Amino acid sequence: MSYDVNPIIDRLCETFPVCFNRSTPKPLRIGLGEEVMALAGVHPALTDLSRTMIRRSLKVYTGSFAYRKAVAAGGPRYGLDGQPAGEVTPDQQAFAKTPRKKPEATTSPGSDESTSLPPSPAPKLPPIDRMALLQEIIAMAIPGKLDVTLKINELPQAKPASAQTMLFAVQADGRTVVVEVKNKMWNNLKAAAENYPQWVAAITGKMGEGVKGGFRLENPAVQVFEKKLKLDAAATPAEPKAPVPQLPPAPAPPPAPAAPLIDRPKLSLKGRSDPPS
Repeated sequence: MSYDVNPIIDRLCETFPVCFNRSTPKPLRIGLGEEVMALAGVHPALTDLSRTMIRRSLKVYTGSFAYRKAVAAGGPRYGLDGQPAGEVTPDQQAFAKTPRKKPEATTSPGSDESTSLPPSPAPKLPPIDRMALLQEIIAMAIPGKLDVTLKINELPQAKPASAQTMLFAVQADGRTVVVEVKNKMWNNLKAAAENYPQWVAAITGKMGEGVKGGFRLENPAVQVFEKKLKLDAAATPAEPKAPVPQLPPAPAPPPAPAAPLIDRPKLSLKGRSDPPS
């Protein structure tokens, strides 16, 4: 399915202006893409977008000349809140300065127009030992970070873990995730549960130490959104219609007057004699 990503990029710039900007972009925090994709269908401004649509839009945004220039300059990276979150490494600066390769083209004899070469067919690979391949790939693994996003729509039961934090647990896809949030984040969850008929919270963090049946979520960040109720036309009872007043029947027209009877004299032949011939 083809679509224009530019309106989506414009929407990201309008929704998160301290993070996204076309003319003066900032280097984005590592893992921010996963955080934004987790808001697909959740954030009020992104309800009609899918993870794939946001991922493709971010790919175009971070591949632009202005963004690559910002990364090449180095300095801090930034999160959705506009706060610094990490630094651009020298390797990342060097990669951003590398010229992007243009697709090769060939010119047909006797023609001034360039046409792209058709892709060569993929070579057929011999059967491989997938277990051996898996072990080889694992041995070549590079370091990275794993971000986890939880979505909840009800207030969990929590206990104070310290004077500044609250502790609760979430059962997500059969795994227990233990979350410790600051009191300010917990108050935001409580306010949503008290004031919104329907709401959803996206809790993003990193996978921490293992616990029984799951793990702890490190450095959690909480974003709460109100979900607007959609009225179901079929379920809404229709208003009773006002009764239509019944008009009295129209009176029958009076009968037409009968034609008057005219008395005409009757002729009698009695006592009349014929004239003499």
